[in-house]
Amino acid sequence: MTQQPLPTALPTDNTPKTYSGTLLTAYLLLAGQTTLVTGTVTTGGTLTAAAATTITVTALPVALPSGTVLDFGGVKATLTAAAAASATALTVSALSASIPAGATAAYQNFDEIPLAEDFAPTLTDDEETVKVHGRITPIRTVNGKDLTAMVKTVAAIDDPVIKRLVILGTQISPGNRARLIFKYADGFAILATVNIGSPKPTGAVGSTQRYEFSGNLAGKMFWADLNETTPQWYPIGTLAVPTP
Repeated sequence: MTQQPLPTALPTDNTPKTYSGTLLTAYLLLAGQTTLVTGTVTTGGTLTAAAATTITVTALPVALPSGTVLDFGGVKATLTAAAAASATALTVSALSASIPAGATAAYQNFDEIPLAEDFAPTLTDDEETVKVHGRITPIRTVNGKDLTAMVKTVAAIDDPVIKRLVILGTQISPGNRARLIFKYADGFAILATVNIGSPKPTGAVGSTQRYEFSGNLAGKMFWADLNETTPQWYPIGTLAVPTP
């Protein structure tokens, strides 16, 4: 039988995309922040010597709080005083090495929780249900939406982000309150105000030490779709329905 050429019109493949769970990241927001801020800090036109406690920079794009750690190509500078936006000098602890002119350091007011082994943010529903035609059906909201979260990391207390989580986790409410952001590979994100639970460092022979923290909802939470042209935070637990 004589064969014909392959069909030129190809069928549509509508198999859903899959995404890596390894790319799930979580961020700890700095206290008191109302906006997410990112920026780049650039040193001035002269080299900053080792052991210096002042760094000359071009006008800062954002304000920097005391305690901020800036990484200039491997040389970390810790601010010992707050710096206002447009400032041209930073007061820092003595530098471990020199920083060349024009070196840059990225800054943001939210920190990624490092070396994460497992994140488990879980949204739950608290609703009264009845059987309708043999099927359990929610009929009334009791306490609305809730969230419990778990953060497990192989980073230790010598990391500044883990140190902050340890400090939060050893306080009682509201001293342990923080905001967490969970960002998934497909663009889904959750923002929630939580109480950080007591730190649980674990270890065993032949195994890497781990730190585990819980985060239970203590305020409002929101979700966002980062695939939108202009992403925004939508409240979770409201009757308002966003337009797709």
